[in-house]
Amino acid sequence: MKIDKSKLIRWPAMPSLVMCVIFFLINVFCTNGFLQKHVILSFLSSNIPLVCVSMGCACVIISGGMDISLGAIVSLTNVIFVKLNAAGLPLPAQITICLCAALLMGLINGVIIGLLRVTPLLATYATSTAYAGIALWMLPTPAGTVMRSYCSWYNSWLAGVIPVPVLFAALIFLLWSLIMKTPMKYWVYSTGRHGYKAYVSAVPVGKTQVFTYIFAGFAAGIASLAISSSTQGGDASVGAALSMNAIAACVIGGIGLAGGVGSMVGSVFGAIFLSLVMFIVSSAHIASIYQSLVKGLILLVGVLFSIIIETRLQREKQKESRLLLSKAVKGGSADA
Repeated sequence: MKIDKSKLIRWPAMPSLVMCVIFFLINVFCTNGFLQKHVILSFLSSNIPLVCVSMGCACVIISGGMDISLGAIVSLTNVIFVKLNAAGLPLPAQITICLCAALLMGLINGVIIGLLRVTPLLATYATSTAYAGIALWMLPTPAGTVMRSYCSWYNSWLAGVIPVPVLFAALIFLLWSLIMKTPMKYWVYSTGRHGYKAYVSAVPVGKTQVFTYIFAGFAAGIASLAISSSTQGGDASVGAALSMNAIAACVIGGIGLAGGVGSMVGSVFGAIFLSLVMFIVSSAHIASIYQSLVKGLILLVGVLFSIIIETRLQREKQKESRLLLSKAVKGGSADA
């Protein structure tokens, strides 16, 4: 099977993949013991939640929406998790209730946006504030615990080969891959490219938007189960930074904020890039007062690099389309 190099170069996720490789190599050479199993496991344990939220965010953005409430969903689900554990419920019941709660929050977002037609940014800002407020009301200060056996399982290797945290992200990606084999793929991308044209083409735009927010809520619920195992406790602000980081990961991964462009793979690469940046800044012993500045500058460069590459690729595609069109017109004139 031959690989089309031109298509590979034009792949929207390619810039983020390149940046991931570069910063991975920087970590290998600059961070002592980065390739040791316990360091890799610790890295994945801490950063898989961002990967999960980024995949949920990607689904929404591709469909032309926006969701800044995912971090709050993670926080509230985390609080529910530790409260259920304190109540003595068995672990399967805890996980089921937490995922149902995350799905319900995603459904609320979807109904408000997809059916009531409220602007996505305004709607998710309002629900984010509400979810965060409920989480803070339920758990004013960090407290509670998560079942120790569950935490031990999360921070381990499956058969000594596969890091267990990867399974959380793999579950979301597998589900999305199955969905992409259904008509929902066409509905999501067509809704993102041009909602009105999709509507007049009999695409159920409203229901599609509801679905994307439900899927994002599910991804946030999985992320919360992961981050709860990583922190091993409850915190009403544990997901505060995830929403903006996930949006940045999607942009870096080549997903157009206007919708209809990109893939979930790109969001994964973008999230890994951000995680590698945060890891190297933390391990470089940079003064804490400068860490945010350094992270922000690297993130800015990454976003600009991705946008510039994407713009150039779009221009090349437009030139090729015009060239093909002109050849077709000339060919038609010659035949005449």
